[in-house]
Amino acid sequence: MIQGSAVIGIIDNGSWSACFGLSFAETMLYDAGAGQRFYRGPRPFIRVTAGTMGLVAARNEIVRGFLDKTEAEWLVFIDTDMGFAPDTVDRLIASADPKDRPVVGALCFSLKKEKGNDYYAQSNSLKPTLYQYHELENEVGFAAIYDYERDALVEVSGTGAACIVIHRSALERIRKSLGDVWFDQITHPTGDHGKPRQFSEDLSFCVRLASMDTPIYVDTSVKTTHEKGALYLDEPTYDRFRAMSAAGS
Repeated sequence: MIQGSAVIGIIDNGSWSACFGLSFAETMLYDAGAGQRFYRGPRPFIRVTAGTMGLVAARNEIVRGFLDKTEAEWLVFIDTDMGFAPDTVDRLIASADPKDRPVVGALCFSLKKEKGNDYYAQSNSLKPTLYQYHELENEVGFAAIYDYERDALVEVSGTGAACIVIHRSALERIRKSLGDVWFDQITHPTGDHGKPRQFSEDLSFCVRLASMDTPIYVDTSVKTTHEKGALYLDEPTYDRFRAMSAAGS
């Protein structure tokens, strides 16, 4: 293992968001002039082409390639609709620790579907991808932490894989105990009011990490943006949405 080195995992369907492509290019230039953290043989990234339906297999394929074909210490997943600063990977790894904080995500946001409006319009709100696991009387799942601590290293039950660093040892532990099923989706048989509840591939990964007693953190000082058509999901946009929601309630 080459200490401190990293490989970026990229999944796309043949195209990238402009914000990702420009951020990725700036990151490569930054790394060439800084510490040259990214693994040099043969490429600093592992790319798999897949659509939404192939996301689970694609993430697992990247992990398998990372473990079997590289000597890098850290795997970095960054989705191709994300924008990020050139030093994002360096900052996440600086916040991480192979033993105490082997998994650290950046501050990311996703859309949450709300009730539809008139004329078949879909309404959405924003949620931060910091999650706490809850087991209620008739429901089991992950709830977003809306009032997260700002600019801090926050321990969570789960986070997304849109911008995250993962230490090799955390992936090896899952392989040794469970096999190459890192991102296979997990279904709780009665988690949705007595009905099955299937977790997304990234939260299923977090469930497996928890089963290995592997802690998960999010560094909310490491900002990103998430391109969703004409809308970019980031902390300032989130704050505006919350302010408007509070004013209308």
